[in-house]
Amino acid sequence: MKKELLFESYVFLFKIEITLVSIIEKEMTTHYGHLWRQIFFAEGGTHLCDNLPLLFRLNLLQDIFTDHELHDLWILVDIKNSLNQKLTISQDDFDRLKYFSHQLNRKKSLSLSI
Repeated sequence: MKKELLFESYVFLFKIEITLVSIIEKEMTTHYGHLWRQIFFAEGGTHLCDNLPLLFRLNLLQDIFTDHELHDLWILVDIKNSLNQKLTISQDDFDRLKYFSHQLNRKKSLSLSI
């Protein structure tokens, strides 16, 4: 994988995580109040993807994201793990990051405008 694509992959991952946090922050604050971070991030790592299994067991978040989006999030975690281990990712994985980043930004725009 070229260095430019590797860098872009990290940029997309960063944007995806920021967008996910924005979407989740809005929904969790609405339903659990401002202490939701302390409730759900007390255990586990510091990265959002480390806590996805916990967060997506909640019916609330399963209502926000489609089954296809949830599946894409699990693939996203695999891609991030590969990059963290300094492994190369395929062009398909890169394209998936790019596509999912755009999809989440659109979902964020719709979520925040409601």
